Amino acid sequence: MSDQSMYLYGVLLLCASSFLVGHNGTQEGIGDISREEELELEKQLELLNKPAMRPTSLPRRVKDQVSPKFAEPVTRGLQGGGCPIGTVPIRRITKEDLIRERLRSKIKSFEDNSQGTHYAVLRTTANSNKKFVGAGAQISTHNPHVDGRQYSAARVKIRNGPDSLEAGWRVDPTLYGDNRPRHFIRTDAGGSHCFNTRCPGFIIVRSDIRLDEVVDKDRANGNWWFVAGSNHDEVGFWPKKIFTGLGGLANYAEWGGEAFSPLGTNPAPMGTGLVPVKIPGFNAYFCEVSVLNEYGQTVDVDNTEEFADDHKLYGVKDLGIGDSGRFVQYGGPRHVILKNY
Repeated sequence: MSDQSMYLYGVLLLCASSFLVGHNGTQEGIGDISREEELELEKQLELLNKPAMRPTSLPRRVKDQVSPKFAEPVTRGLQGGGCPIGTVPIRRITKEDLIRERLRSKIKSFEDNSQGTHYAVLRTTANSNKKFVGAGAQISTHNPHVDGRQYSAARVKIRNGPDSLEAGWRVDPTLYGDNRPRHFIRTDAGGSHCFNTRCPGFIIVRSDIRLDEVVDKDRANGNWWFVAGSNHDEVGFWPKKIFTGLGGLANYAEWGGEAFSPLGTNPAPMGTGLVPVKIPGFNAYFCEVSVLNEYGQTVDVDNTEEFADDHKLYGVKDLGIGDSGRFVQYGGPRHVILKNY
């Protein structure tokens, strides 16, 4: 078990590469597509895998804080020494990626109103009138075993109206073609949604840092940023123009787990596969749970509630504030706990 932190900010040159987030060649979950869908995917590939282009300017908060690391080539795992100095390596999107994305999106549309998707989260209450410009936490990372169309995830989520952003980790064979835990972001904006960099909505600025946990908003220009690690290194941002609800402040946040299993199959494990037992470090957890208020200050989140849609299977426990800040455990399904534990 490991725990990691991350956050969001800037724009450099883009350099397409294939070194990130590969898969083991498994084609599970990919179905046949029509000729019309294939042509549409080809057009989308052209858009997503455009040649590198030099931006006209950097966002203000990044321009004044460019790290010396940005002046060094990122060569880890890259063939031939990596991209040119001042560029950011981006995983080249393949047609198989887009087919997986489309299949996962179809499943996701079904999940939202099905009994196959389960949640165990700490969330802000519906009657809270608080507004904030960010939410985050450190999240323990696990590798729950899932099969077929199942998936298991842990994420921070913010929302306003129809728009929402998520960041965390997930094990999802349908989306990735393997059973490894991967850091991810999910964008729901303007009636469309996608994962990671598989749509033009998220602009990445460096990829030596993996996608992870915290969502933050640049109050100067209204962009939402994803930042990573204790140094708040800039990973990428969502332009304000793609949002309607999140064009302003967020009014909802949640921290916790999500798991999906097709109806008629065994429930997918969430976190460590154990329900919370109120022992810090024993279960999957979020620590340093917090929000950024309207003034950009990191504060404890109040007016929250524990929510699990099926208490017979999954659970969540808010252990309050301790040495690791606000501490929240989650997990399940419940039947894996011994009765005499």
